[in-house]
Amino acid sequence: MAVSAVNFTIDKGADFSTALKIKTDGAVVNLTGYGFSCVMRKHYSSPVGYAFSTTVLLPENSGVVRIEMSNAVTTELPTGRHVYDLFTINLVGVKTKVLEGNVLVRGSASNDRG
Repeated sequence: MAVSAVNFTIDKGADFSTALKIKTDGAVVNLTGYGFSCVMRKHYSSPVGYAFSTTVLLPENSGVVRIEMSNAVTTELPTGRHVYDLFTINLVGVKTKVLEGNVLVRGSASNDRG
């Protein structure tokens, strides 16, 4: 199975949320019972990772998962290019990488940290 690539931008200090559709070989995946792991790093070997919270959007057979970071987390992100990947975890614990890509973290002129 090929891993799909999706890139996005996060504004430092802002709440972030995006919905991602999970497909396997072109078919939407029914996400009933799946768990997720989604982490962003400056580069793949970076020791520091930033986890996204994940939520399956209803109906679960639509294959859509939302990933989010609060402004408290994005405020602490270093600006610039990062990488991320999203893994599904099935009912027996098998992890499968389904999405990956680049994340651009943009700075803000605002001093508002909350």
